[in-house]
Amino acid sequence: MQRVWRTVTGFYHVCARGAGKQLIFEGDEDRWEFLELMRECCREEGVTVIAWCLMGNHVHLVLADYEDRMSAAMHRLLLTYARRFNKRMRRTGHLFQNRFDRRSLDTDWQMMEAIRSVHADPQEAGISLIERYPWSSFAEHLRAYDGDAADVARGFSDPSCVLELFGSAEGFIAHSLSTPDGSEPALCDMKETECERHAFADKMAKSLGVPLNVVKTAPPAQRDTVIVGLNNAGFTVRQIERYTGIGKSTVSRIVRAYARVKAQAELSE
Repeated sequence: MQRVWRTVTGFYHVCARGAGKQLIFEGDEDRWEFLELMRECCREEGVTVIAWCLMGNHVHLVLADYEDRMSAAMHRLLLTYARRFNKRMRRTGHLFQNRFDRRSLDTDWQMMEAIRSVHADPQEAGISLIERYPWSSFAEHLRAYDGDAADVARGFSDPSCVLELFGSAEGFIAHSLSTPDGSEPALCDMKETECERHAFADKMAKSLGVPLNVVKTAPPAQRDTVIVGLNNAGFTVRQIERYTGIGKSTVSRIVRAYARVKAQAELSE
């Protein structure tokens, strides 16, 4: 079957900025609302979100638009979010600049670089390491390489294009942590990076009440809290399995159960 995304120009790197460097997110509630609206508006207009990153006063997106509906999707997204934000903050006036920026991506290399730069924005701004920043699609793409359908379904991006472009999780990570001029990656020692991830997971587990090395033998409620917390922080099912010694099927079951409860709670609101 022909890969449409390789043969048809319809990919864009999009950036929407706050007017006059205005902050467009005051807290996590705002970010979640933007993401939910992004998913809704893009789906209804037939636009696919490939990668995303939310910063304090701007948003980066990589979009696939085969039906020339991106402008309609972005207009609705930014207008609806701005109205809700202004009402919540009791402010008036424009939240975003009048027009969003967009650049066409016509080759695989341009696509790969756009995805890399979107995920790298927090690190280049000195805010967070790429793999630790919670408000980008980086963790979603890693979960897609793990092959867990439930994890993928929870995300806000379609990872299929990324899976094709990079071929493996190692290739995706290596390119994501590389620099545009081809020099050494910012985190070139993968073993060191893995140690850092493990240390961060242990710190998070302790903050949730159980050291990482005893999560497996902890009471079920406490164990589930740590597993869900790690997953929400961007750790994949396989990483959680490796760090805790709990089987992949058990970790997946706990994550899926939490996702169902969360979805039911949102529907009842």
